Amino acid sequence: MKQYTANTNYTVVDRTPLHIQAGDIVSVGPRDKSWPGWIWVSTIDGRGSYVPEDILEIEGVTAKVGSAFSTRDLSVKQGERVTALREVSGWLWCRNEAGEEGWLPEFVLRAEE
Repeated sequence: MKQYTANTNYTVVDRTPLHIQAGDIVSVGPRDKSWPGWIWVSTIDGRGSYVPEDILEIEGVTAKVGSAFSTRDLSVKQGERVTALREVSGWLWCRNEAGEEGWLPEFVLRAEE
């Protein structure tokens, strides 16, 4: 696990994160042009978000989810320290010192030596 320091403030847009479980069937939309490796999915109730393409078993316009995933983002203040637990195509799943977890874009973080 790698340690990072936020080099800028990053505030989560007020939205309800999407949570999908292994075995869920989702509709597949376009790939994110800005973030390769991420693809838009929609759940049966119509909610959607980008998720890592590598967790999906895509068959045509639908996919089976291979592992649970949350789109929860994490807000940080400049200078705040976080621990990266996972990295997916420019985004890091991080835990802050208060124990909160969520995604942060790599560009807001500086790796600690």
